[in-house]
Amino acid sequence: MPAHSEYFPWPSYYGHFDFFEQRMRSHNRVRNLENLGDGRYRLTKTDGSVLEVFVCECYSFGAAEYLETTSNLGRLDAIIISSNWCGYTVDAKAECRRDRVGLFDIRDFMAALNRRDFWTYLSDWDQERLRKRGLL
Repeated sequence: MPAHSEYFPWPSYYGHFDFFEQRMRSHNRVRNLENLGDGRYRLTKTDGSVLEVFVCECYSFGAAEYLETTSNLGRLDAIIISSNWCGYTVDAKAECRRDRVGLFDIRDFMAALNRRDFWTYLSDWDQERLRKRGLL
């Protein structure tokens, strides 16, 4: 369910993702960040790996939104929910992890970038939610 738009790719309320870009450009594991438009980014880590990232403001990013995103954009490495008032469902998180796709808010993505297997990173809150549902 989009934050304020019914239309994919659920654009930023402010028309940009400046906060995300600033955080990525200051991260010590990010060598380069290329804005591809419509919330898509190509992020090159300092180890040389390249991640295809989609940033969006989707009020509640669930399994249906994940399917719509990958149907429209193809394979992604990470999906970032950029607003504090937006989030993702535990089912979407579990499905993304199975597909080796990271689903994060910006803070958790910054922590995950320190790992080679970034998609497996879980905050304490995510760990608790996945355990309660028997998904971990």
